[in-house]
Amino acid sequence: MYVNYYDRYEKKDYENPTIGILLCAEKNNAVVKISLPEDNKTIIASEYKLYLPTEQQLIEEVKKEIEKRENEPV
Repeated sequence: MYVNYYDRYEKKDYENPTIGILLCAEKNNAVVKISLPEDNKTIIASEYKLYLPTEQQLIEEVKKEIEKRENEPV
């Protein structure tokens, strides 16, 4: 929900949409549904792990996604 708040009230017009990570102990479709905006068409969901990744692993994954998007044809 913080992502929606930030995009609506804090984000500048020139900034890209905010990326959020929803961490849950167990799968709950109701939580996901209420946490996302109704018009969301770009849900990238779910990989279950028994442990949380380290801060460095998260940074590396975000960098990989940024590189993928930068290399996509327009």
